[in-house]
Amino acid sequence: MDYFEEYKSYISYKKEDKKAYQYVFDHFSEQILSGELKLNDKIPPEREIAEQLNVSRNSIREVMHMLEINGLLECRQGSGNYVRCEPQEYMTTFINMVMSLQNINYTEVYHIRMGYETVALKLAMNQASPEEIEGIHQVLLKMDEIIDPEESAKLDAEFHNRLIAASHNRLIILYYSMLRNFMNRFIVDFRVKIMEEKGRAEALQRSHWNIYDALVDKDFVGGSSAMQKHFDIVGEQLEIMEKEFQKKTSEKNQEI
Repeated sequence: MDYFEEYKSYISYKKEDKKAYQYVFDHFSEQILSGELKLNDKIPPEREIAEQLNVSRNSIREVMHMLEINGLLECRQGSGNYVRCEPQEYMTTFINMVMSLQNINYTEVYHIRMGYETVALKLAMNQASPEEIEGIHQVLLKMDEIIDPEESAKLDAEFHNRLIAASHNRLIILYYSMLRNFMNRFIVDFRVKIMEEKGRAEALQRSHWNIYDALVDKDFVGGSSAMQKHFDIVGEQLEIMEKEFQKKTSEKNQEI
């Protein structure tokens, strides 16, 4: 069972327990995100927290365990529980948990990527340093040479991460970094599938080069067109994957 499944099991309490659990979870989240609890700070004892929040020690214990299995707290034998993440890292893990629990799908990720990356490209045309542009260039050169789908997919994700970073918009960078695990999984899954068909793989790589050329030339019209072409290819793959999923679901239902 992965941590998302464990987290789901912990919130499947009767109503009054769920309220207490959520209250404790929100309390710790607020303290970590506000900086009141910092990296390596010791968490107060269960009894003290239970009295402070007027909840059962069992609720405290369950939240502590959930935070520990997500790598947000560290339990040191004989010493207690300690914070093991910075606020941004906590938020990243928290958002990925929420996305899983809310069953956020690839179609939703596709739409938000299309919007964010088009804006990032426009900003990068004025904000990117020569070193950042060259870094993107080097990634593309490697992508031209790599045949292995998995390695190619990792470079694809790096291309998009570098483009976001080159925008120098802290909010876009922060938001994208918080979603990075989900975004990168999206890119890798789609790249591997697209690589199975040579024609579409070549078209996808051309769209990357066209995005880069537009960045160098500061051509937002051309860049927007290249970005749209890029996401058209991804969108086609999304439709294929959705149809395959629906077919498998239908076949399973018929078996039942």
